Amino acid sequence: MTTRPHVLLAAGVLAYLAGIAANLTMNAPDAHANAVQALTTLSPALVLGVVVAVRRPASPVGPALVALAAAPSAAWAMENWGVSDAPAASVGAYVSPGAWVFNLAGFVVLCLVFPDGRPRGRFWAVLPWAYLAAAVAVIALIAVEPLGYADRGGPLPGTTPLPWPDPVFRALEVLVGLGLLTVLGGAVAALVVHYRRGDDLVRVQVRWLMLGAGSVPVLLAAGWIAEFAGASVNVYLGFLAAMVLFVPATVAVAILRHDLLDVDRLLGGTVAWAVTSVVSAGVFAAVVLAIAQVGAGVVGGTAGSVTAAAFVTALVLLPLHRRVHDVVGRLLDRERTVMIATVRQFVRDVRDGRAEPEAVQDALRSALDDRALVVLLWLPGADGYVDLSGGAHTVPDSAQAIALTARGSEVGAVLLGRTTARRRRRALEAAVEARLPLEVSRLRVELRRALADARASRTRLVEGVADERRRLERDLHDGAQQRVLAVGMRLRSAQRRHPPGDPTHADLEAAVAALEGTVAELRRLAHGVRPGRLDEGLDAAIRDLVRDSPVPVSLDLFPGPAGAGLAGVGEAVATTAYFVVAECLSNALKHADASSVTVTLARAGGRLTVAVGDDGRGGASGLTALRDRVAAVGGQLEIDSPPGGGTTVRAEL
Repeated sequence: MTTRPHVLLAAGVLAYLAGIAANLTMNAPDAHANAVQALTTLSPALVLGVVVAVRRPASPVGPALVALAAAPSAAWAMENWGVSDAPAASVGAYVSPGAWVFNLAGFVVLCLVFPDGRPRGRFWAVLPWAYLAAAVAVIALIAVEPLGYADRGGPLPGTTPLPWPDPVFRALEVLVGLGLLTVLGGAVAALVVHYRRGDDLVRVQVRWLMLGAGSVPVLLAAGWIAEFAGASVNVYLGFLAAMVLFVPATVAVAILRHDLLDVDRLLGGTVAWAVTSVVSAGVFAAVVLAIAQVGAGVVGGTAGSVTAAAFVTALVLLPLHRRVHDVVGRLLDRERTVMIATVRQFVRDVRDGRAEPEAVQDALRSALDDRALVVLLWLPGADGYVDLSGGAHTVPDSAQAIALTARGSEVGAVLLGRTTARRRRRALEAAVEARLPLEVSRLRVELRRALADARASRTRLVEGVADERRRLERDLHDGAQQRVLAVGMRLRSAQRRHPPGDPTHADLEAAVAALEGTVAELRRLAHGVRPGRLDEGLDAAIRDLVRDSPVPVSLDLFPGPAGAGLAGVGEAVATTAYFVVAECLSNALKHADASSVTVTLARAGGRLTVAVGDDGRGGASGLTALRDRVAAVGGQLEIDSPPGGGTTVRAEL
């Protein structure tokens, strides 16, 4: 996969060096000047291409940049060949006037492959060959141009092999020139295709190159127009300057500023230390000079002044560097500066209570301009990551995940929507700045999970108690109560065998009465543990509860057949709802002096709502035991009881 880019890179570098060597060795006018110009103006594109190729071996951008430097070097060598005394210079004389067209080779290749390879399609595969054909046409047309031969005052011997009228050659020049411009326009159109098919990152990169690439055909056409108008200008100077300076510059901006290479920190750090060094040297010199003016004897001569200057410089070095680094960062890497400022402002808002820590994901998305970013948390004892709401979350691709650690322990991860080395570094910096809300969010998720576990555990205990109460009620009814009744029946039978005046008859009567009181007490206890009518449904139990009420009770229970509303209601919830109604009805009758009571039961969203209202004197308070009973099943109790306005108790279970 990486072999072909390496081969193209090597070929481009060799072509560049061969062109430079040819310019240096051929005895041609200004050959040395041309070589120096090539070395000084084209080497940035060459160096940039090599760096990109090393950092991104599979990318075609590196070889394309090398071609951008090598093509003009080779073209200049061909031009010098025709006017030198090198071998076959007579052949080169016919080729050299049109060799300039190969200056565009690297430009065409760069437009085709930047930033992620040639577009798919037959047209784009044919475009390089179309450029080659147009270049050959340009060279051939210039080679037979009558003005280039000796009979018309040109440098070539003899006369043109095609003695056509000048208007014909002018028409052919226009036609060939339009063909070449069409090919160049196709190369620029490739950038448009990359832009339309690419993601946000590709579009940002292509916009920079389009700025430089669009200037090449425009300046070339402007040079031709100026030549046809008779202006004394170098026709190709404008587009060559754009191609060898402006295009590489825009590519460099796209690379350095938009994620193909991660050099922003190196650049900013280098500039910051350079400025710091210069200022520190100035501080050192100023201290030495000041001591010299005051008097060297005060600090022990020259050695003392140097020591004092070094001491003062050391004091100011670190704070100076921090300040310079911040200033340089704002100038050279404003994107990072804005990102850090955004995150720090969010952290201050969290610390001051103006923002919730769980909003850290939205804050990082805004700071990093990545709407697909996801913040995950790692909880001790958990099987994997969870999101900020506590839900389990898997990491689909480890390359997208940036692990977050604190004191050597993993605390979470950040998943990026777009992953590059530069974006990963920026995301890690932003996450470090946001460590406070991240840690608080993790602790709050842990707390919520612990509370949820506690509620679940409490619910299980309540359900267990409810089951035990049901078993106890059943045992009392079917066990002890039935045995006591059986003993009472046997005593009553024995009583009948004694006359009424017999003392034994009276003792048996007292024993039977005691047993009947015991049965009544057992029934009362069993009813307090769990109402037996709950076996027939909560609505049936509540109807039985209010049947003997001395004040009217309005019931608004579950719609449908009896018991239908209890589907999915657990034993503990049903029992709690029954006792809520029972206690509220008792309070209304005993304390509120109410003339009517309303009882409402409803189901919504998996929750059971019980509401009991009366028109009594109001002012109710307390109900601690009832609150505890409702809280035991994970419910909430609300009391609305203004003085003189009645009382409404609402429980959500």
